[in-house]
Amino acid sequence: MEFLSQKATIVFGELLNRIENAYLKIENVPYMPLTMELIGVGIETPWGMADLYSLCHYYEQNGDLMQDPEMCFLVTDNRNGFNADFGKLKIAPYMFQQANLGIYQDSIKIENSKLTKFLRKQQKQQTDFANTWLTNIREQGFLTK
Repeated sequence: MEFLSQKATIVFGELLNRIENAYLKIENVPYMPLTMELIGVGIETPWGMADLYSLCHYYEQNGDLMQDPEMCFLVTDNRNGFNADFGKLKIAPYMFQQANLGIYQDSIKIENSKLTKFLRKQQKQQTDFANTWLTNIREQGFLTK
Protein backbone atom coordinates (compact mmCIF):
# COMPACT_ATOMS: atom_id res chain seq x y z
CA MET A 1 0.00 0.00 0.00
CA GLU A 2 1.34 3.43 -0.98
CA PHE A 3 0.79 6.37 1.37
CA LEU A 4 0.93 10.08 0.61
CA SER A 5 4.28 11.83 0.73
CA GLN A 6 5.07 13.86 3.84
CA LYS A 7 4.38 17.12 1.99
CA ALA A 8 0.98 15.90 0.71
CA THR A 9 0.13 14.44 4.14
CA ILE A 10 0.65 17.86 5.72
CA VAL A 11 -1.69 19.50 3.19
CA PHE A 12 -4.33 16.81 3.75
CA GLY A 13 -3.87 17.07 7.53
CA GLU A 14 -4.35 20.84 7.41
CA LEU A 15 -7.61 20.30 5.52
CA LEU A 16 -8.66 17.68 8.09
CA ASN A 17 -8.01 20.18 10.88
CA ARG A 18 -10.56 22.54 9.29
CA ILE A 19 -13.39 20.07 8.72
CA GLU A 20 -16.58 20.73 10.71
CA ASN A 21 -19.57 18.42 11.00
CA ALA A 22 -17.87 15.97 8.62
CA TYR A 23 -17.73 18.56 5.81
CA LEU A 24 -15.51 21.32 4.47
CA LYS A 25 -16.00 23.56 1.44
CA ILE A 26 -13.44 26.13 0.30
CA GLU A 27 -14.23 28.72 -2.36
CA ASN A 28 -11.09 30.09 -4.02
CA VAL A 29 -11.81 32.03 -7.21
CA PRO A 30 -10.76 31.50 -10.00
CA TYR A 31 -10.46 27.80 -9.11
CA MET A 32 -13.29 25.31 -8.73
CA PRO A 33 -14.57 24.85 -5.15
CA LEU A 34 -12.79 22.22 -3.07
CA THR A 35 -14.79 19.99 -0.76
CA MET A 36 -13.75 17.42 1.81
CA GLU A 37 -16.28 15.06 3.34
CA LEU A 38 -16.15 12.22 5.86
CA ILE A 39 -17.84 9.32 4.04
CA GLY A 40 -17.08 6.31 6.26
CA VAL A 41 -15.73 5.37 9.69
CA GLY A 42 -14.30 2.41 11.53
CA ILE A 43 -12.39 0.57 8.81
CA GLU A 44 -9.98 -2.03 10.18
CA THR A 45 -6.51 -1.84 8.60
CA PRO A 46 -3.04 -3.17 9.49
CA TRP A 47 -2.15 0.41 10.59
CA GLY A 48 -5.11 0.86 12.93
CA MET A 49 -8.70 1.97 12.56
CA ALA A 50 -9.29 4.25 9.59
CA ASP A 51 -11.92 6.63 8.29
CA LEU A 52 -12.79 7.37 4.67
CA TYR A 53 -12.72 10.86 3.18
CA SER A 54 -13.66 12.30 -0.19
CA LEU A 55 -11.73 15.25 -1.62
CA CYS A 56 -13.23 16.86 -4.70
CA HIS A 57 -13.09 19.79 -7.09
CA TYR A 58 -16.39 20.13 -8.89
CA TYR A 59 -18.33 22.25 -11.33
CA GLU A 60 -21.97 22.29 -12.42
CA GLN A 61 -23.06 21.09 -15.85
CA ASN A 62 -26.72 20.91 -16.85
CA GLY A 63 -27.71 20.97 -13.17
CA ASP A 64 -25.38 18.10 -12.21
CA LEU A 65 -22.24 18.36 -10.09
CA MET A 66 -19.25 17.07 -12.05
CA GLN A 67 -16.17 15.79 -10.19
CA ASP A 68 -12.97 17.23 -11.63
CA PRO A 69 -11.46 15.21 -9.98
CA GLU A 70 -12.69 13.39 -6.89
CA MET A 71 -10.42 11.14 -4.87
CA CYS A 72 -11.24 9.10 -1.79
CA PHE A 73 -8.73 8.36 0.93
CA LEU A 74 -8.27 5.82 3.72
CA VAL A 75 -7.04 7.83 6.72
CA THR A 76 -5.52 6.42 9.89
CA ASP A 77 -5.22 9.34 12.30
CA ASN A 78 -3.24 8.52 15.46
CA ARG A 79 -2.89 12.15 16.56
CA ASN A 80 -4.40 13.19 19.87
CA GLY A 81 -7.05 15.50 18.50
CA PHE A 82 -6.46 17.64 15.45
CA ASN A 83 -2.97 19.06 15.65
CA ALA A 84 0.22 19.45 13.67
CA ASP A 85 1.70 16.03 14.49
CA PHE A 86 1.26 14.96 10.86
CA GLY A 87 3.76 12.10 11.27
CA LYS A 88 0.94 10.18 12.99
CA LEU A 89 -1.28 10.35 9.89
CA LYS A 90 -1.28 7.54 7.32
CA ILE A 91 -3.23 8.48 4.21
CA ALA A 92 -3.74 6.21 1.21
CA PRO A 93 -5.81 7.11 -1.86
CA TYR A 94 -8.20 4.41 -2.99
CA MET A 95 -10.57 5.93 -5.55
CA PHE A 96 -10.21 8.32 -8.48
CA GLN A 97 -13.09 9.78 -10.46
CA GLN A 98 -13.13 12.27 -13.37
CA ALA A 99 -16.78 12.77 -14.35
CA ASN A 100 -16.32 14.57 -17.67
CA LEU A 101 -14.13 11.71 -18.95
CA GLY A 102 -16.25 8.90 -17.49
CA ILE A 103 -13.36 7.62 -15.35
CA TYR A 104 -14.01 5.77 -12.10
CA GLN A 105 -11.26 3.62 -10.54
CA ASP A 106 -11.26 1.83 -7.18
CA SER A 107 -7.96 0.41 -5.94
CA ILE A 108 -8.93 -1.22 -2.62
CA LYS A 109 -11.57 -3.60 -1.41
CA ILE A 110 -13.33 -3.23 1.93
CA GLU A 111 -15.47 -6.08 3.24
CA ASN A 112 -17.32 -6.03 6.57
CA SER A 113 -15.52 -2.81 7.57
CA LYS A 114 -12.11 -4.37 6.95
CA LEU A 115 -9.51 -3.59 4.30
CA THR A 116 -9.11 -6.92 2.51
CA LYS A 117 -7.30 -6.24 -0.76
CA PHE A 118 -5.68 -3.55 -2.87
CA LEU A 119 -4.50 -3.27 -6.45
CA ARG A 120 -0.85 -2.30 -6.05
CA LYS A 121 -0.20 -0.65 -9.45
CA GLN A 122 -3.46 1.29 -9.59
CA GLN A 123 -3.21 2.41 -5.96
CA LYS A 124 0.36 3.64 -6.56
CA GLN A 125 -0.80 5.63 -9.61
CA GLN A 126 -3.52 7.20 -7.48
CA THR A 127 -0.97 8.08 -4.80
CA ASP A 128 1.34 9.72 -7.34
CA PHE A 129 -1.56 11.79 -8.67
CA ALA A 130 -2.73 12.74 -5.15
CA ASN A 131 0.76 13.88 -4.15
CA THR A 132 0.82 16.29 -7.10
CA TRP A 133 -2.80 17.41 -6.64
CA LEU A 134 -2.36 18.19 -2.94
CA THR A 135 0.78 20.20 -3.71
CA ASN A 136 -1.24 22.18 -6.26
CA ILE A 137 -4.01 22.74 -3.69
CA ARG A 138 -1.46 24.36 -1.38
CA GLU A 139 0.14 26.41 -4.18
CA GLN A 140 -3.28 27.62 -5.38
CA GLY A 141 -3.97 29.10 -1.94
CA PHE A 142 -6.78 26.84 -0.69
CA LEU A 143 -5.16 26.56 2.74
CA THR A 144 -5.24 30.32 3.25
CA LYS A 145 -8.97 30.71 2.54
